[in-house]
Amino acid sequence: MLGLKASKSDAERVRKYLARHKLMDNNYRLISDDEFIYFPISRGGRKRVKGLLKGRGRELVDRAFERNRSVKSYREVLAKRLGAGYDKATKSYDIIGDIAIIDADTMPVAKAMAAALMDMNRNVSTVLAKGGPVKGKYRIRDYVYVAGRRRYSTMYRENGASFVIDVRKAFFSSRLAFERERINRLVGPGENVVVMFAGAGPFAIEIAKRHRDSHVVAIELNRDAYRYMVQNAKLNKTDNVTAEFGDVKRVAEKYRRFADRIIMPLPESSWEFLGSVVSVARKGCMVHYYSFGERKSAFNDCIAELREFFRKARAPFRVVSKRVVRPYSASRVEVCIDFRLY
Repeated sequence: MLGLKASKSDAERVRKYLARHKLMDNNYRLISDDEFIYFPISRGGRKRVKGLLKGRGRELVDRAFERNRSVKSYREVLAKRLGAGYDKATKSYDIIGDIAIIDADTMPVAKAMAAALMDMNRNVSTVLAKGGPVKGKYRIRDYVYVAGRRRYSTMYRENGASFVIDVRKAFFSSRLAFERERINRLVGPGENVVVMFAGAGPFAIEIAKRHRDSHVVAIELNRDAYRYMVQNAKLNKTDNVTAEFGDVKRVAEKYRRFADRIIMPLPESSWEFLGSVVSVARKGCMVHYYSFGERKSAFNDCIAELREFFRKARAPFRVVSKRVVRPYSASRVEVCIDFRLY
């Protein structure tokens, strides 16, 4: 649903304004991260709240707000609908724009989950169920229509940028919103940035929109995702994005010694493209390398892999930071290693 993002130093002023003008939806909880507070905006509040956007750090975003405890939660509504079958339902879900994506074993369970979601979140107009795992070199999956409007494309807003996306045709995860914001804050003035495996363009476009003096090259092999990236770059008026269609290893040859920063959001096989990193990177280049690791030793294998590669390549590197990005399965997590090349 729609939220207003404000810096913590500015949050109390924003809260009082929203309360005074009855623009905050008190059925939902505020969301907080390291730097920002996200306020749930009431129905019809989008136009009225635009006057607040002049302040530093304020912007309208899509967020999955949780309902207050005083209001029946999604799980409570779902339990009532399913009764004894509640334990068979997956409680988590993703929202991209106005499309909710659920994971259900049977259609009756999926229908109950969809009804509960649409009861609790008025911004959801379509519910789809995952029809299988992410697969193939394009990292896409099948979806099954469950409820609401029968469609698969939506408008998604995040960190001040807007994206048109068809969830069947390009990989996109709203759960990476904080990670995209984290990287965006690290970009320095005038940097040349290369985003490998750029998809519909979220990393590239969010960076380009905030850093107008930077040149961002975004490379994507999936033709559908590439077309959405071109469309989204125009939508966000980011003419400092160069969208490149093709395989990273081939396109990288055009950008030798170009990059001050490289982003590699392909955790399943980023290691296959480290050779392209060496050719594209300038001295001192910062690389954001995504991979999977075991929960109990999340970073060990990934860092060992990097050390072995750069030892053979005779390319000095240093790990600057590391973090767990999100859980991936019962035994694995997605991680990001930030390292610098010398």
